[in-house]
Amino acid sequence: MITLRHIPRAFFLLTLLALSACGGRQQRPDQLAPDVLYQRGTEAFEAGRHARAIEFLQPFVLQHIGDPRMPDALYTLGSAFMQRREFISAASEFQRLAADFPSHPQAVPARLGTCEAYMQLSPQPQLDQEYTHAALAHCEALAISFPGAPEGEQASAHIAELRGRLAQKAYETGMFYFRRRAYDASMVYFQEAVNSFPDTTVAPAALLRLYEAYTQVGYVEDAQEARERLLREYPQSAEARGLRA
Repeated sequence: MITLRHIPRAFFLLTLLALSACGGRQQRPDQLAPDVLYQRGTEAFEAGRHARAIEFLQPFVLQHIGDPRMPDALYTLGSAFMQRREFISAASEFQRLAADFPSHPQAVPARLGTCEAYMQLSPQPQLDQEYTHAALAHCEALAISFPGAPEGEQASAHIAELRGRLAQKAYETGMFYFRRRAYDASMVYFQEAVNSFPDTTVAPAALLRLYEAYTQVGYVEDAQEARERLLREYPQSAEARGLRA
């Protein structure tokens, strides 16, 4: 049986040195020089290795705040998080870039990235719409600040979609109460859908339901006003055509 004492001492020492050398090469990313972190992170992102890019770029942006490559690193890091569907982290990096480097060329794309990250977090209409409101606020600010830029135009397109989601949320909440014959409660949400989001496709349906709710509780004048508004403001809608039939 071979034991450690049968192994020549010189061979044993050489083996230990070799193992030690191998271990020394396994530096943690936060121990690497900034040039190495940035290069490896950007190369990993370009190669589609997004988790690897995050592994190197996170310590870079945390440890090397004064580095002139910081804005580009933040944008790449945010984009890597987007690719991995880690939208809260993506929004955080994009917002940091836009706030800390507002005049940098990547600041406006980062603001659009923030809007789109929150859009991805926006849930189905029946759920809480906190992230939808956040996305809408960021998109509106971008569209107002940069109306002619491609990012501003893209933000405007997102605004229409986000407003549609919020209108649908109000309408579905109204229908929840309407189906349970809680007509007064339903009116609050139908009015919100109509008055806050009149430019959405939900508005005519909300007006029709508002007319029906008023009729159910005997609010004759309010019902007539809702009917006339539907016919006047949305004459080509299916709901208006149904009333005229």
